Amino acid sequence: MSWPTKPTPPAFGSKPGAAFGTSKGLGSFSRITLSYIAPPPDLSGIPQDIIVPFKNLLKKDSITKAKALEEIVAYVQNQKDDLAEPILEAWTQLYPRSSIDNSRRVRELSHTLLFELMRTTRKRMEKRIPTMVGPWLAGTFDKDRAVSRAAGDGISALLDTQEKKDKFWVRCHAQIMEYATEAVKETPDTLSDERINTKEDLMAKYYRVVAGSLSLVVKLATMADMSMLEEGLARFVGVEAVWSMATASETFVRKAFFQLVQIVLDKRPDLLRPRLPQVGKILVSDSLKTAQVGSATDLVKVLTLLTTTFPEVWGTKADPLQRLRPFVEKGSQGGSAEYWQHLDELLSALPKKETSAEVAKPFLKAMRNGITSRQEPRTHAQKAWGAYIHTVGRFLNSLPLGAGFVQENLYPLARQYLHPAPDQSDWSCPAFIALGPRMWAVAALHPDATVSQSVREEWQGLGDSFISRITNSLPEVSKDYQSSQQAVAAEGERWFTLVGSLLRECEAKQGTNEGISMLQDAMLSTSVQVLRAASGLLSRRNYKPFGAASVIQSAFKRCPSLCVTDDVLELVFPVADAEQLKLMVGSASLPLLILSLDALSGINAGRATSVWGALVDTALQVDATSSAPTVKLLISTSTFALSAQKHPRLQDFLVSRWLKCAAGEESSWDLCENTLVHRAMTDASMASVMAGIVQQINSCADPGPSLRALEFIEQHQPGMLSQGHDGHVELVTKLLALTEIKDNGISERATRLQGLLDDKSSGDRPLISIIRRNLEDAGSSTLSVDILLQRAVSTINSGAVSLEDVLPAPDVWWAELYPFLATVPSPALSLTSSLGGAYFLVKKGQDMSLSQSKRDAAGRSIPARMAVYTTKLLSSGVATASLAEDLHVELLFLLCLTAELAADQLTLPQENGLWEASSVRQGLADELEDLVTTSHQIINSVAGSATAWRHSDLSGTTMAERLTTLALKHSRDLTPSSLYSAKVLSGLLQALVETHGSPSQLEEWLRKQGFMKATPETLFAATACLVGLKEALNSSETVKTLSNRLASDLIGAFPSLEKTLHSVVLLNACFAIYEPGMAPVDNRKQTLALKQMTSWTDTPDEMSPGLAAETCTGILRILPSVKGIYGPYWSQTFDFCIHLWTERATQDAQNARLPYIHSSLKLISAFGQFKDGKGEPSEDLMEAFVERESGICEGLMALFKLPVEITQPSQIVTAYLCQLVDGMFPDQLGKLSDLFALVASDSRDIQTTAFGHLHRELPKLQEKLSVDMLLENPDATLPNELTSLLKNPPTLEQYPEEVLNQFPLRIRSYLLSWHLVFDAYSRASFKLRSNYSDTLKNQNCAEPFLTFMFDVLGHSAGNPLILEHDGFTEDSIRSYDIAAADGMDDERSMHWLLICLFLQTLKYIPGLFRTWYLDCRSKQTKNSIRPWLIKYFSPLVISDALSEVEEWARQQEQPVDDEKELVVKVSRAVREVSAGYEIDDEVASILIRIPAEFPLETVEVVGVKRVAVPERKWMSWIMSTQGVIKFGSGAITDGLASFRRNIVGSLKGQEECAICYSIVSSDKKLPDKECGTCHNSFHRICLFKWFQNSGRNSCPLCRNPIEYLGSDTKRRTDQRG
Repeated sequence: MSWPTKPTPPAFGSKPGAAFGTSKGLGSFSRITLSYIAPPPDLSGIPQDIIVPFKNLLKKDSITKAKALEEIVAYVQNQKDDLAEPILEAWTQLYPRSSIDNSRRVRELSHTLLFELMRTTRKRMEKRIPTMVGPWLAGTFDKDRAVSRAAGDGISALLDTQEKKDKFWVRCHAQIMEYATEAVKETPDTLSDERINTKEDLMAKYYRVVAGSLSLVVKLATMADMSMLEEGLARFVGVEAVWSMATASETFVRKAFFQLVQIVLDKRPDLLRPRLPQVGKILVSDSLKTAQVGSATDLVKVLTLLTTTFPEVWGTKADPLQRLRPFVEKGSQGGSAEYWQHLDELLSALPKKETSAEVAKPFLKAMRNGITSRQEPRTHAQKAWGAYIHTVGRFLNSLPLGAGFVQENLYPLARQYLHPAPDQSDWSCPAFIALGPRMWAVAALHPDATVSQSVREEWQGLGDSFISRITNSLPEVSKDYQSSQQAVAAEGERWFTLVGSLLRECEAKQGTNEGISMLQDAMLSTSVQVLRAASGLLSRRNYKPFGAASVIQSAFKRCPSLCVTDDVLELVFPVADAEQLKLMVGSASLPLLILSLDALSGINAGRATSVWGALVDTALQVDATSSAPTVKLLISTSTFALSAQKHPRLQDFLVSRWLKCAAGEESSWDLCENTLVHRAMTDASMASVMAGIVQQINSCADPGPSLRALEFIEQHQPGMLSQGHDGHVELVTKLLALTEIKDNGISERATRLQGLLDDKSSGDRPLISIIRRNLEDAGSSTLSVDILLQRAVSTINSGAVSLEDVLPAPDVWWAELYPFLATVPSPALSLTSSLGGAYFLVKKGQDMSLSQSKRDAAGRSIPARMAVYTTKLLSSGVATASLAEDLHVELLFLLCLTAELAADQLTLPQENGLWEASSVRQGLADELEDLVTTSHQIINSVAGSATAWRHSDLSGTTMAERLTTLALKHSRDLTPSSLYSAKVLSGLLQALVETHGSPSQLEEWLRKQGFMKATPETLFAATACLVGLKEALNSSETVKTLSNRLASDLIGAFPSLEKTLHSVVLLNACFAIYEPGMAPVDNRKQTLALKQMTSWTDTPDEMSPGLAAETCTGILRILPSVKGIYGPYWSQTFDFCIHLWTERATQDAQNARLPYIHSSLKLISAFGQFKDGKGEPSEDLMEAFVERESGICEGLMALFKLPVEITQPSQIVTAYLCQLVDGMFPDQLGKLSDLFALVASDSRDIQTTAFGHLHRELPKLQEKLSVDMLLENPDATLPNELTSLLKNPPTLEQYPEEVLNQFPLRIRSYLLSWHLVFDAYSRASFKLRSNYSDTLKNQNCAEPFLTFMFDVLGHSAGNPLILEHDGFTEDSIRSYDIAAADGMDDERSMHWLLICLFLQTLKYIPGLFRTWYLDCRSKQTKNSIRPWLIKYFSPLVISDALSEVEEWARQQEQPVDDEKELVVKVSRAVREVSAGYEIDDEVASILIRIPAEFPLETVEVVGVKRVAVPERKWMSWIMSTQGVIKFGSGAITDGLASFRRNIVGSLKGQEECAICYSIVSSDKKLPDKECGTCHNSFHRICLFKWFQNSGRNSCPLCRNPIEYLGSDTKRRTDQRG
């Protein structure tokens, strides 16, 4: 076939006159084949550097082909237009088959390579487009998005507009149709080699090719002229394979086929007429019998169009409805709701023929089944039931079916909606309200009188049934009273919702049809009967059945026009009957009846008001206390507010209730609140209330209720307090008096109210006083910081006040902050502070009590509130330019001081800090962190703005310099205030240096300030500068001089002198700014300093904790310079550290000992660098270290045993201790028994270290225990120290969910202890494991452990953890890495540990687990565990068990004497283990079958071949083998060992039979008949044969007589005779 040559627009943007490389056309089209048996292309001309990938494309493996394509794509991308022609020719032949490969990657790369070739060799590839256009365009319809995108991207890159693409399709229509026709003729066997492909792969490729072909034709038919396609389309639809796609198993194939048929029917139906019988059979018969999941809607569309075009297609033999019934019964089959709409259209289009009720009823039943099936989405209900109602209507209009048909097939919809019944669930219609009018119209408008009359009868029946249920609703004394009344109320709501909807429809069509009028009359008359029944029941039962009242309320709400008649109103609200009204106002039905009145007021306001007034009058006739709840209900709607205000008696009653509440009566507060919410009181009445409250404030012993009344008024009617009533002045006076009383709660509430009154009385300025008052005071009723901030920002932005007006007063801030600054900080804070040892220098100042500090409701002190407020205000974006500089600097300094205090409180919580410790624990820690972070950001901002700082003399007037000067001023002594001022100074200097670098006049500034010396007045300032400026001081002569002076001062210093500590602290700060070993101090001076400091260790008790810590730090600083000296200094240093750990630490409090423990640990860690002689230490140092290594380990162990209170400093020390132990002394911690207690430590790090050590050592210990058990200790069991950790197990009830998710340490310790138990099992012998299991069983350890495990993992609640969703893999289930777990989320870490423990439970104590499982009483728990275990754990346990069997078989001991190995074979596929023992060329064998539920279900042991033993003994061996596995540790290897021992033991000492020279006889028995003379043994059967053949009863060897069983029997017979 040749390519069309008529002129066409140029493609791909080529020049006019050129079409794909030729001016005459597109060239010829060579037919391609997709069959796998097609001959391969000629690859001989392909360059050698790319020939291998092309050859790999001819292979079968998809991975190989994908890699080959990747290589070819990379090769083409690196080439220009010089690709060899054979490459293009080869790819032209390979591309079609590659583009349909089963591998997604191969198909994607095929399209990518084609695009790269087109891009690289455009002209040469254009002439080959006709050959490849079919598979190329078919690729755009690939079901895999990546593949279709690759094909589409290639086309889009070459044809950049939709117009060009459309022209390309039309231009190539002949080639596309030719490809599609040839492709659809292929079969699964021609496309794939069935020898190497599965059936699934064969069909997947086949359907991919067919779907591509169908999609190509569909796309072409939608855009091209049908006259152009007629010939090709006729050939395509003439292919038999096309029509078989209606029943294809793939949805996308069926959809493409139905789209094609729909297009053909729409555009060229004459193409189908010759094939109409075949088309009819396929579409009308076969396709309806086949599952059409996902394509049902398309099929219905095709059938509708086919029926419209060729009605005769349905034939005449069977009714079309009978053909459709099975199909309709399946529902939309995953389609959209439009399915039902199109089905309705199809049913309308079916040929008109006589249909009987016997056909219609089953069809309707099928429709209902399809609509209400579980697979049908509820969102389809409205359209589905709409189609159903239309279908019923069509049947009624075309058949003489009568009223019975409607009763059976239509009315149940209404019955099920109004009163749902479980056995009628197939009539449930969620959208019935929308469909109700349509349903009733079907029957009401029917011309048959019996059908239309049935509407009235049905409504009457529905009403009678409902009235019966109302009347028979349960009385108040019944236990099901509430549920019974609620059911009636719900049905009433549905009834009147439906009636209201129908009435609106009937009114819209009023007068159009008699049936509509009849329907309306039937509804109204029945609904009035319902109302009468409900009202009558209320009257008879004293208004207690609130369900009936709810029915009335639904009627008034949904159908108000139904209820406005006088007879109905008189019946519902019997105003003239005083007794009835009394019963009504005191009943549970009153709230619902009031709602009915509220609805009535919208239609007949006068009648509603009169009824309401009668109810109020009746309610006020009883005593005030009893009537208050009723009055509250009557005024609970704003509809009757005006009526309430006009009711004098009601106003008097409400005023009296207000005053009673203000006097302390608690019963009517809800009533009072309602009067305010719904404006039920007049201004005069409220004025009376205010006056009464003012009078009662001081006359009552407790003014609290009066204040509460005022707060109610202020909350709901805030303008009331500011109105000029007569008692306003008196109220203010009495509130001021209340602010002075001692009751904090009363005074605070009065102060707040008094402040509100002041604000109401003046202009904008009072806001300033409110902010200042709430900042300078704190109490439970003070305004929150956020509210103050909001008011301040809004007022500043409005321009009403300045920033200075709403900032805290510095003098008040200083005064409130001073008590906190006077408190000596804990020395433990030196571990986290940059000033370090400076914390040891603080002198105790004036004692000031902090316990009486004022705090707000959140626990903040006044300075804390000021700091948080100021921080947020300055960060809110308000302009600070107008702020006075002095005030700005002072506020920033105060803010920084407060932030430093807050930082220390975060590090080490304290009861009387700026924040209460409890408030920090309960969630305000984030606020502290935000304060610290924001203050640092403000300081950094200040430092950043000091652009001239580097070149100034540091005494200028910039903000940074003024703040530096202020901080220096307040750092001139050793008080706590000076310490925190120094911290501020240090942070500011650090920020300045990091931002701008070292200032040029720094040295001159240091000399001018004169604080670089070790005096009490300069210590903090000097330390702050050293820490803040750090590297900037490396070359400072001042610091160098200071360092040498301090080193000299140490020589001759004594620990008892105060100046000694000063010098050591400052010297350590100086050395810290230099690299190790680079301090500008002569080594001789450093050696003398070392000598002096180590001399202090001779009298360690004279050293304060701070000096001990700084001494260790000092030795650490100079160690790099003096490590090579000789002398006793090193042994003194080690002894001092050991003394600190073993003696001193047990005497000092935790916060006192933490600094010297930390510094001594760091010192020992530094010595550890020299452990192997690295760093050239002196021999004295190394000898001292080796000699005292055991003492160091004992000291470290002593530190582990110290009591620990968890704080940040203690965690730092503990973490460093554990790191040191794990790094330097991993196997030198002494007895394991001492470590078990550490697993229960309150420190997570100590737990981790102890567990890690025991985890390594316990398995090693088991091998020794197994040997000792055989020799001398048969009762070895789990250590008592370990089993004691399993006592007092945690339970789920002890921990709230939020606490449990944090993985509490107690639970962690308990679970790690179980891990250690299983570590002991891992290397233990069978006997030792049995002892361990007995211990756990006797102490009942497993039951609480497993209960807790499954409570946490969710099985008890029926919601087990889904491991793959939480990222738990097979590797993570098998092993628990505590280091990795500590880096995870706490909850995930706990789940990981529990999962691993459960696997180990199944491996080592399956018997205990099975016992617990069988005893578990919760069916939900058991039902959750079983599938969970089978899915995640059984495969792992089975795999491990089989691997253990294989390993055991390989490592069997060499047989001794005449013993033989047990031959073991493992079959993993069927989970079986066979074991055999060879005896005389026969094999005694057994088979062990492992169930899928193993180890929940135990293994089954069956005998395969019995040899050498009697049946009874053989069965006992099998039972014992199974028993060892089931009741022992669950290990299959233990059962195999038992089986081998039984056989070997049975054969022990057995000799061959002297007759047959075998051990086993033909009847599978051993020699068991012994000669009494020569003592040789014989088989009984052999001896019997010998006797028969020889004719004598004599031994074959010694010839002496021998008794045989036969002779014994004969003798006994003779004796009986």
